[in-house]
Amino acid sequence: MKFITEVFQGATPSIDEFVLGLGDRIPQLKEYKSTPQDPEWHAEGDVHIHVGMVLDETYKILETEATHLSKEDRLSLILGALLHDIAKPQTTKQQEIQGIVRTVAPRHASKGRSYLAPKLMGLGLPYDVVETTLGLVGYHHDPKQLVTNDKPSGKYKRIARLANPELLYWLELADIRGRECQDKQQQLNYIEMYRMFAQEYQAWERCGAKYQAWREYFHRELQDWDLDTRDLVFSRAIARWEAGEIFTPESEIARSYSYRNAFPQVVVTFGVSGSGKSTWIANNFAEHTVVSLDNLRQQIATSRSDQSQNSKVVQLAKEQLKALLRSNSKIVWDATNIRRDFRQQVINLSRNYGALVTLVIFHCSEDIYFQRNKERHHSIPDNVLVRQIEQMEFPELDEGDRTLIVDEQGNTLATYGSYI
Repeated sequence: MKFITEVFQGATPSIDEFVLGLGDRIPQLKEYKSTPQDPEWHAEGDVHIHVGMVLDETYKILETEATHLSKEDRLSLILGALLHDIAKPQTTKQQEIQGIVRTVAPRHASKGRSYLAPKLMGLGLPYDVVETTLGLVGYHHDPKQLVTNDKPSGKYKRIARLANPELLYWLELADIRGRECQDKQQQLNYIEMYRMFAQEYQAWERCGAKYQAWREYFHRELQDWDLDTRDLVFSRAIARWEAGEIFTPESEIARSYSYRNAFPQVVVTFGVSGSGKSTWIANNFAEHTVVSLDNLRQQIATSRSDQSQNSKVVQLAKEQLKALLRSNSKIVWDATNIRRDFRQQVINLSRNYGALVTLVIFHCSEDIYFQRNKERHHSIPDNVLVRQIEQMEFPELDEGDRTLIVDEQGNTLATYGSYI
C-alpha cells in the first residue's frame, strides 16, 4: 500500500499519521489513546503518547546510531516501534502487586504478535519484514528479562533464532528513551548489558554464524544419510548446545548413533479453517499417513463442524498417532492447531517417540481467510472464523525441529529450524 511504500522510502510519519493511515487495517491502533499505563512506570501518559515518543526516538536512532541498517530493517524497526504495544488495549487491567494497585498488560507481547500475524499479511509487505516485525513485537521484553533474570548464554542464542537481536536492542533503546520513569537510567543499563552479553555469546546476529557452520559440518559428516536424518541430528545439536549439554558438533555425532537409524516423522499443521492445509498436504505429503481431526469428527459426530464429540475425537486421534509413532511412520497431524497448548501436546508426544517434527504454518491475510472459506466445500460460519482468528496463538519458530511457512497458494514464504 502507498502509505507503507512511503515509509520504506524514508518517510517518518507521526503516531497520528500512522493511526490515520493504518487504523482501518489494524484497529487497535485507534484504541491507544483510551489505554492507560501505570503512572510510575509510564508517567508520560497513555499508550498513544508513549508509542509516539518511541517512534520519535526510533527516528533519531535511525538518523544517528543505526544509519547502517538496510531499508527492510529500517521499516521493520519503525513498525516494531509502532506496534510493540498493540495488544495493550486488549490486555490492560488493574492488578495488586506487593500491596500496590498497578496498571499492567500481561502477555501483551505474545498476544500482540498473534494479533498482528494475519493483519501484517494484508499490508503488501515483503515477508522478511512481516517476520522481523512479528519477532520484534513478540520478544521486545526479552532483552531486559535475559539480563535481570541472569539467563545463561543458551537463552540469548535462542532469541537470536526467533528475532533479530540487533533490532531488538534498538527497539528497546527507543522504548526506554520514549517513556518517563524514575529508574530510566537503570532500564537503559539493562539494554546495554543485553547488547554486551549478546555479542559475547555470539548471539548478536540473527541465527548466529555458528548455526550455519554446524549445519555445514553435519551435511559433510552425514553425507551418506538423507536430509531428514541430517535435519534431526542438527536440531538435536542446537537444542543441546543451547542447553549447555554439548559444545561441539562432534559430540552430537557420537550421540546420534542411538537414534538416527530409524525414527518417525510428524508434520503438524497450523492454520485457521480455509487456509489451504488439506490441499497442500495432499500435494506435498502424499506418502504420509494423515491423522485428520475433521475426518474423525465426521465419522464420530456425523459432521465435520460438530464439536460435541471433540474429546472423543482427540482421544482417538492420539491413539492413531501413537500407533504410527511406534512403527516409525511418516505422519501428518491435520488440524487447525491454533492454540499452543494443543500443538504442544502433539509435539511433545511425538518427541517422546524420537520423532522429527516439522511445523507447517499457513500464513495468510484475514481477507484471504474469509475469501477461501467462502470457496470451500466445507465452509464454516463467518463468526466461527472470526473467533478462530481472535483465539489464534501464532507459533514460535522453534516449536518444531523444522518450520515451513507457506501462503494461500502453497508457495514457500520462509523456512526455519533445521532448514537454516
